[in-house]
Amino acid sequence: MSFYIAIEGVIGVGKTTLARYLHQEFGGELLLEEFEDNPFLAKFYQDRARYAF
Repeated sequence: MSFYIAIEGVIGVGKTTLARYLHQEFGGELLLEEFEDNPFLAKFYQDRARYAF
């Protein structure tokens, strides 16, 4: 049986750390967000109050 685990949360909460831990424990494929290609992060870091959800 195969399944997917999706992890989401705010910036800096430990999503990648948890994903890597689960990958080590259970194997499977690890797919991480390519945050360098995220068009929203540059504006978010310039003005967090305006661009935060």
